[in-house]
Amino acid sequence: MRKFIGCALMPHPPIMIPEIGKAELSKVQATVDAALQAAKIMKEYNPQTIIVITPHGPVVEDAACISVHPRLKGNLGDFGAPEISLGFETDGLLVRHILKQANRLGIYLLEFTDEVAKTRRVPLTLDYGAIIPLYYLHKAGFKGQLVHLSMGELPYEEMYTFGKAVQAAVNFVDKRVAVIASGDLSTADCLRAKEFDRQLLAALKAVSVKAVFSMDRELIAEAGGDGLRPVCFLLGLLGGIEVTAEILSYEEVRGTGHAVALFLPKGITAGE
Repeated sequence: MRKFIGCALMPHPPIMIPEIGKAELSKVQATVDAALQAAKIMKEYNPQTIIVITPHGPVVEDAACISVHPRLKGNLGDFGAPEISLGFETDGLLVRHILKQANRLGIYLLEFTDEVAKTRRVPLTLDYGAIIPLYYLHKAGFKGQLVHLSMGELPYEEMYTFGKAVQAAVNFVDKRVAVIASGDLSTADCLRAKEFDRQLLAALKAVSVKAVFSMDRELIAEAGGDGLRPVCFLLGLLGGIEVTAEILSYEEVRGTGHAVALFLPKGITAGE
């Protein structure tokens, strides 16, 4: 049985949720349509667990974080829609394998327990960076387990290695796993924002970590958004896997670039 069934890069502007966007939903219609398409396709491959990595979970300077609470839930009350609430059981077995493989590759992965959450005064809930992409997976019918990762502030190269650790961990579990990397592209309303987005989308289309690592660091500092670390993670996850890569949508709204991209291993069959 194929274990890794694919992954997607998905953005998280709150207005892409109909109950929040309302009249403004049309401003991100291409993003909404692509998110629906990506979720529908991924659901066709029957994922039993979804791993989501988000830039808006617990942020630690020298570590990524993994939630180990047996059940995670959250809502979009901060955006005026508390009725948008999701909850998932944590895949504890996959969490343990991810911790083991991260340690093997020298990645500091902090276990985010109830105690750690209280100490750091951070709620142990699903953040909006996770909820918004998961909203579309849930809408498509996903009801499986979840692994919630937060990128922290690890260097880009370490995020790539973290992705490789997660790929290794998935190979140890006998279930179908999909991955969602949540993140926006450029978040600066500047002349170089479109160039940043162009280069990053080209790297994603080519599934090329070399292209990402060779991007000008001044360009990244000036125009880069919160999606670059999740993209590095995603490319590490895809390392050595032959995939089809498709950019389903790209649009710029209010100075922020939003893209939906889908990556499916070649030879995968829906309904496995």
